Amino acid sequence: MPVHARLAALLAAVLVVCGVLVAGCGGSPAPPTAVPAVVTVVQDDAELLHRTPQRIARTLDDLQALGVDWVRVTAGWSVIAPQPSARTKPARFDATDPEAYPGGAWDALDRLSRMTRERGMRLNVDIAFWAPRWAVADRDMPGRDDRRREAPDPREYADFAQAVARRYARAAAFTVWNEPNHNAFLLPQWTPDGDPAAPAVYRAMLRAAVPRIERAAPDALVLIGATSSVGTAADPERPTERMSPLTFARELACVDEELRPTPTHPGCAPPFAPLPGDGWSHHPYALDLPPDARDPRPETVRIGDLDRLGDLLDALHERGRTARRLPMYLTEFGYQTNPPDPTWEVTTADQARWLPEAERIARADPRVRATSQFLVRDLPERPDAGDLRARWRDYQSGLRYEDGRAKPAHAAFALALSVRRSRDPGTIAVWGLVRPGDGPREAVVEERRGGRWERLGAWTTRPDGSFEATVTADPDGTYRLRSGNRTGPALRGSYPR
Repeated sequence: MPVHARLAALLAAVLVVCGVLVAGCGGSPAPPTAVPAVVTVVQDDAELLHRTPQRIARTLDDLQALGVDWVRVTAGWSVIAPQPSARTKPARFDATDPEAYPGGAWDALDRLSRMTRERGMRLNVDIAFWAPRWAVADRDMPGRDDRRREAPDPREYADFAQAVARRYARAAAFTVWNEPNHNAFLLPQWTPDGDPAAPAVYRAMLRAAVPRIERAAPDALVLIGATSSVGTAADPERPTERMSPLTFARELACVDEELRPTPTHPGCAPPFAPLPGDGWSHHPYALDLPPDARDPRPETVRIGDLDRLGDLLDALHERGRTARRLPMYLTEFGYQTNPPDPTWEVTTADQARWLPEAERIARADPRVRATSQFLVRDLPERPDAGDLRARWRDYQSGLRYEDGRAKPAHAAFALALSVRRSRDPGTIAVWGLVRPGDGPREAVVEERRGGRWERLGAWTTRPDGSFEATVTADPDGTYRLRSGNRTGPALRGSYPR
């Protein structure tokens, strides 16, 4: 189904009986809401799958108040499947039937599905890591037997994907795997001779799983790619070294650097069937770089390099390598901060300044259909893990600290403000986003003058909550965005500085 048809179906979706889709989900479902031109996606599996129901409810209430549209969550194959450490698949197990899985296997996802729907939000379900041992090619590779990633069997994966899509057919979107160009989630990345290997594995997973998902959940979007932002473009030192996203995308589409077909590459023999899917998911982390920084490596796609991926996806479609023109869904993004993580140089003030600028950059590209935040709350230090970096190896990119206190980025997420130096002296370019709400909203930008906040300008936003203007003001001043009873954090100086 074309993207526009799927979006239309989402808008016109008719409520169905809750118990048909999610056993025991309970509650009164909220009516479906219109899908914005650019949806806001937030992910925090730890916070939304593994905490008490009361804490999850508070977190979802917070996300609803922040203006979140989709909650991205992982349907972990090896977590849900039976006997994930066994070498052999359980006898007579119908993996396509969600009722055939162990009792309680779906409980955390069922709860989140129900609770998001009650608040008018929807799920983006990653049908993802890791695979059971009985479903991979190399069942003897060292490592945890219930966290395998060595060339998952595409048919076994498709069976699981079908079960997930059947159970959560009212989700907004499903994503096929997570970061298949990253060695933590899919192996091998390269052959021993240094040729790309992961794209052929992932292509087989797509071919097997996407038709099943589309049949089980015909009104949901299917996102492919879910690529990591960085990696090696060629000549890896090790077969496990992660692959750059553009290298991965081209190899997935069976073309070379000049976009010429590569019929001799694994799985690329003619005739080539265009890649399926409704959109390309990507994770454009900039790590410790400001969002407008261009990575000098041309195969990398950080937030400042989105045009590289968008241009490639357009070119692949024009050459018949994708079934549809694939817009970009930025389904994972964030900045880790110090505090609390002493191994980073990004401050909480940087985070509050950089997230809005990243939002502005993403929304300036008409091919972007989703922006995201990962996480809601920082993960804790691991005090017994060894050296400093090992102790802080989990993500500290939350809008809140681990104890629940809000960082400045929490307010900046609801009221995003970018102030940039304009070409004309004594002027600034203002861009803002009032994320909560529907339709045009009030936006007031204030400037700190002599110890007091004075109104610089007031605007009515576009229907998506965004606005922009060029105004006469001090590029080195201090500014904030206000809307209704909400006030964003103070922003000192224009961007960049």
